[in-house]
Amino acid sequence: MLKELWKRLGSEFSLEESPRILPHMTHTGEFHLERLTTLVESRYGKTFTERGDESVRELINFASRIQDQDIQRELLLFYLNCSPFIQEYLRSEQVLDGNHFISRNSSDPK
Repeated sequence: MLKELWKRLGSEFSLEESPRILPHMTHTGEFHLERLTTLVESRYGKTFTERGDESVRELINFASRIQDQDIQRELLLFYLNCSPFIQEYLRSEQVLDGNHFISRNSSDPK
């Protein structure tokens, strides 16, 4: 049963150019996403008016480029508390800045 679910999620990830993030969110992931949004809006005045997948991508991309310890911490907590589907998507470098530590391969010696 898990194998079938993994295949379905894997095929969904590979077929769509921009996979849907929100259906795969966990409760704790939503909590850290809200905290990340609040930090970015209060410190940098950057607002994300839409609350859809594209807005989440923009927020994560923006946050991944900022050298702010609190924002990086919330981004990491968001990543760690997401479903494996979202984690894989974030590591694929479609959303995160290419030099971000989350997007690096664990075998990469950097």
